[in-house]
Amino acid sequence: MFHSSGKSGVKMQNLFRHAILQHYLLREWFRMFLPSLACFELILFLGFAIQLLHKGLDIVSLRVLIPHLFIQALPYSLPSALLTATSMTYGRMSADHEIVAIQASGVPILKIIVPVLVVGGVISLITLALVCEVLPRSCFRIIVLQERALNNILAGRLATFQKKLNLYPYQIYVGSVENNVNKDIAVIEYVNEYVTNVILAEEGSIAMDEADNKVLLTLRRGEFLKPNYKKEEEIPRLGVFHETTFEISLKEKRRESSSRYMTVFQLYQHNKEIALEMAGNKESSVNSERNKDKLMKELAVHRGGLTNMSKKRENLLLELKRSNENVTRQKTKIDGLEHESKIAKNYILIANENLIQVKKESRQSSSSHEDKDKKIMEIKETIEREKRRVYSIEQEIDEASDIKNEETEKIVSLSQAIAEINTQRDALIKDIVVLENEVDITDKEEAMRKNDVAIHKRLAQALSCIPFLLIGIPMGIMLRSGHLIVGLGASFMVILFLYYPLVVTGIVMAKDTAVPVVPAIWGADIVLFLGGMFIFRKLFAR
Repeated sequence: MFHSSGKSGVKMQNLFRHAILQHYLLREWFRMFLPSLACFELILFLGFAIQLLHKGLDIVSLRVLIPHLFIQALPYSLPSALLTATSMTYGRMSADHEIVAIQASGVPILKIIVPVLVVGGVISLITLALVCEVLPRSCFRIIVLQERALNNILAGRLATFQKKLNLYPYQIYVGSVENNVNKDIAVIEYVNEYVTNVILAEEGSIAMDEADNKVLLTLRRGEFLKPNYKKEEEIPRLGVFHETTFEISLKEKRRESSSRYMTVFQLYQHNKEIALEMAGNKESSVNSERNKDKLMKELAVHRGGLTNMSKKRENLLLELKRSNENVTRQKTKIDGLEHESKIAKNYILIANENLIQVKKESRQSSSSHEDKDKKIMEIKETIEREKRRVYSIEQEIDEASDIKNEETEKIVSLSQAIAEINTQRDALIKDIVVLENEVDITDKEEAMRKNDVAIHKRLAQALSCIPFLLIGIPMGIMLRSGHLIVGLGASFMVILFLYYPLVVTGIVMAKDTAVPVVPAIWGADIVLFLGGMFIFRKLFAR
């Protein structure tokens, strides 16, 4: 009985001692974690802010975006602060020989590791919530503020527009076109996802310089504005101009629709919708393994061929129409000439009858032969004249018949050529449909892959807290220093020269190559995790 109660007392004493030790450890760890978090948060915030200021965002707009910039920096700050605090805490304990004393007192080493791992798991869940839900909503909130500021600027000035041109980093709106002159022009300049400048002009012109692959935009009678994200009733006006011209290079990368505004669940849902669309596509089994650039070039060649073929077909149809019209004209002409020839032949027949009658009367009558001979000569001249007329008409009929026959042969030839072009055109249209289907499938596969990259990137970023802890604990013990500069320096070495190069490489490989998304994105966490476990094993095996 006494032995049992003594055993229970020792057990309670050990638990109490372990609880005190863990409480002391967590207190020391948080004493390092909070300043580290503030330091990383400030560094990243200043980096984001300087980047936006350098690209043209003004102080007024930046002041409104400060909370959102801090939110955007937080998912990067938490894992970094976690690594720094862990290495500093265990480094100080190692430098003061507290870890040796703890082991010598019989306390298992796991007792001073598990509490930090638990806290790291909690912070990992917080980071997960940030990158999956909070950060996309913050980005969307920025866009909402931006749209309100733009609507305030454009309200009453550009109620409707006939044209909208996306020439990254600009969007150009044209209110109307009068006599080939663009009226009521609005030019919106973007930096990343932020609107930095708005230009309004009464009129202007847009010209393409194909040689240098750029657009020349000339604006007249306008003003420069800045969107005010905070006070929507105010429109900051920077200046006015009578005429200005600037160039927009078409070599810039086109601004794509970003997945930054979509939560992880929305990305999953989007992928599900795309998969259903592809499953409903009967031609989704088409081989879409070819490179999209090659598909687009081939599609452009086919479309160019179709355009040329359509123009050739239109020209042939126009020639066919002219030939049919010419055949109709020649038929009408032949009918008219034949009618005229018939009249002339009838006239000759009547003249011959008159001639016979005059000769008969001349033989029977005793009147002057001179008058009779004169009349006979006139009739004969009339007959000769009409015969020449008939001959001329028959020549014209022959010419018209030859033209009609030539046009008929041409119609047959044109009809055959049009039939061949129609056959080729139908085949080309089928090829274009197949290519468009392949491009559509490729676009959907790229969208799904892009969504997968965004999903796993967020998950890997959030769960990187655990690998950071696993490498931070043995790293701190080996460093044997709790100094802030040493901790930050070691953390920067791991983050800048190991973790983020692996992350960037994995993202590039996942986006631009056929490497599976999961190993590419999770590769940095896996390398860090395996490295931490290896160092752990070497450290505590001694």
